[in-house]
Amino acid sequence: MGSNKIEPDKRIIKAAVAAVLLALIFVAYFFDPVFYKVTDCSFKHLTGVSCPGCGLTRSFHAFANFHINEAFGFHLIGPFILIGFLILFLKLAIETITGRGIKAKLKPGITKVLIIIFVIVWVGFWIVRMIGEIL
Repeated sequence: MGSNKIEPDKRIIKAAVAAVLLALIFVAYFFDPVFYKVTDCSFKHLTGVSCPGCGLTRSFHAFANFHINEAFGFHLIGPFILIGFLILFLKLAIETITGRGIKAKLKPGITKVLIIIFVIVWVGFWIVRMIGEIL
């Protein structure tokens, strides 16, 4: 049976990534992008329509502050990405603290299917929003 012990150098990398994710989650909670004017979309300025990522920062902020309907209104995928960041942070933090890797046991092909669904929903949301902005 193989060991799932994490090498010290990989543990440092996991800790650093966990710290970055935690910082992103805190920024999403504390800093309102509307108030601070954090982002300005060059794609929207050039084309007149929102890019695929427009609204993500506002969605993260709304979701982190439990404004669920608002979060999905800003960007359909935003809450799912923020939840993914939180889950990944928890996984990396636990691995860093315990020194042991956590392996997710998914049936073969499930990850591919989830990624495909994620991309289809993201692109679909962008297209629907873009059509709404054009019409």
